[in-house]
Amino acid sequence: MDEIKIKCISFHFLKLANTSDLEIYHLAQNRSKVIIISKDIDFRELVAWKGTPPKLIFLASGNCSNKVLYQKSRAKIFDAIHQLIYGDLDIFEINKD
Repeated sequence: MDEIKIKCISFHFLKLANTSDLEIYHLAQNRSKVIIISKDIDFRELVAWKGTPPKLIFLASGNCSNKVLYQKSRAKIFDAIHQLIYGDLDIFEINKD
């Protein structure tokens, strides 16, 4: 597998924490190679409805602790990124199971 160099920036750091999902979606559309990671079903619906970019890693974790969320996503995150970059997927879903 090729090495994937990743820069990850939170919405909070970008001062987008109070920005609507649709505005974030449009901002991401205008940037190259953006993958959003979110638990928010609205992003899943936006990408499914409007298409890419951006691509999405959807954390379908339901109600769980940050520790459980981290453990489940950590095991699959590189596979998710690889499939979104090199595969045909627009949305990669990581379940808590």
